[in-house]
Amino acid sequence: MGHVTELFDVIVVGARCAGSPLATLLARRGVKVALVEQATFPRDTLSTHYFEAQALAFLDRLGVTEKIHATGAPFIGRNDVRFDDLQYATPIPQQPGDVGGGVSVRRTLLDPILAEAAAEAGAEVRMATKVTGLLEDAGRVSGVRVTHDGSEATLNARLVVGADGRNSTIAKLVGARKYNLAPSERFVYWSFFEGAEPGPDPAFFFHRWGERLVLAFPADSGLYQVIVLPDLGELPRFRQDLEGSFMEYACSCRPVAQILSGARRVGKLFGMLRWEGFFREASGPGWVLAGDAGYFKDPTAGQGIQDAFGQVDALAPVIVTALEGSSERVDSELAAWGRRRDKDAAEYYWLATEMGKAGRLPVVQPEMMGRLLAQGKIDIVTDLFNHRSRPSQVFTPQRLLGASGRLLARRGCDRRALLREVFGLVAEDARRRRLDRRPVYAQAGTSLDAGPTEVDSSAVDSSAVASSAVA
Repeated sequence: MGHVTELFDVIVVGARCAGSPLATLLARRGVKVALVEQATFPRDTLSTHYFEAQALAFLDRLGVTEKIHATGAPFIGRNDVRFDDLQYATPIPQQPGDVGGGVSVRRTLLDPILAEAAAEAGAEVRMATKVTGLLEDAGRVSGVRVTHDGSEATLNARLVVGADGRNSTIAKLVGARKYNLAPSERFVYWSFFEGAEPGPDPAFFFHRWGERLVLAFPADSGLYQVIVLPDLGELPRFRQDLEGSFMEYACSCRPVAQILSGARRVGKLFGMLRWEGFFREASGPGWVLAGDAGYFKDPTAGQGIQDAFGQVDALAPVIVTALEGSSERVDSELAAWGRRRDKDAAEYYWLATEMGKAGRLPVVQPEMMGRLLAQGKIDIVTDLFNHRSRPSQVFTPQRLLGASGRLLARRGCDRRALLREVFGLVAEDARRRRLDRRPVYAQAGTSLDAGPTEVDSSAVDSSAVASSAVA
């Protein structure tokens, strides 16, 4: 077994949606980067696969739009939304620089595209390379120990970036604490179909009615993707008959049933049975976390890929500038970036948590949405998912008060139930704002493990859960 020592400016651990783009951006600015990934691509990972206009615009700036088009994934231009009795279909708003409204590209195709871009930019990409430990110098992280094909190496750098997912090895090695935890109230299964008929102008379907929640949209390679998010109380029946339960749930959404009427489900049924939203401490001496390693929220909102892109887009210039100064400056600049990360992400984190709650929607929410639709302002709701509007700008106290007043004035309104609901929403919002100011840290050993994130490529049962996060 040989042993090699190498020197870099930055080591990025994890080559998926956070790590590869960050390595690309840094290498293009002349930073000597090693990109370390324990898997060999293509390798599937648990993901909704969908990302929005802001993410597409980022990929366009990265220079990979032609490769995204080559996957065959259509760029979706409209939303079809249901919130109980409120239903509407609208174009996805576009801004200068946008190339599409949204797209679903399986990670077996997307991740290699991102890693190739990093290599082309000049990053040194090390696949099938596992981090086994950290190097330290006077209390600072100064590199990593890795193994590859039976050989060991030490990679030294001024900065180590953990972009290795919600089960981050780097986060564990540096002892980054989790805070403001949000356990799941639903579970999720998804699969792909051949022969679906989404029509010439396919939509992104987000339908939530009663206690049910279904998402559906076309994906790459002529496939159609359906995601179901039942309440945790339905897990026993899904475990008893996964295939039948999945299809019944998916086809209870009428337009999805029509699209799938002549289709055939292909491949595995993928699932996450439990998860836990969290923030982690963003940085420390010689290290920083990016993507799901530092911040993971309820997947109902389908924001993980776009969040990763947005984080590294903001992080790359901070790293480039900080590396021009002392180690103390690197730590200071990254700590400031971490504070900005939390300030920017908090509202969207709680929005995703709210979207993933079990049970029925609060009746004031469809009422607010309906009024925005009637006023021609529904685009600000869609723009929430591109971080172009903020939840506090959309679901304002004035809109909540107006929706409550209109509902109270209607015949048959259960006023006590409505007021309990409204007071509960206000109290929960106040609690979350307190947590934003004064985070509550998880005690060691009490936080749920995120469960496996890699899909077991050896699984051959097409009806088996590829992987799951189980408490």
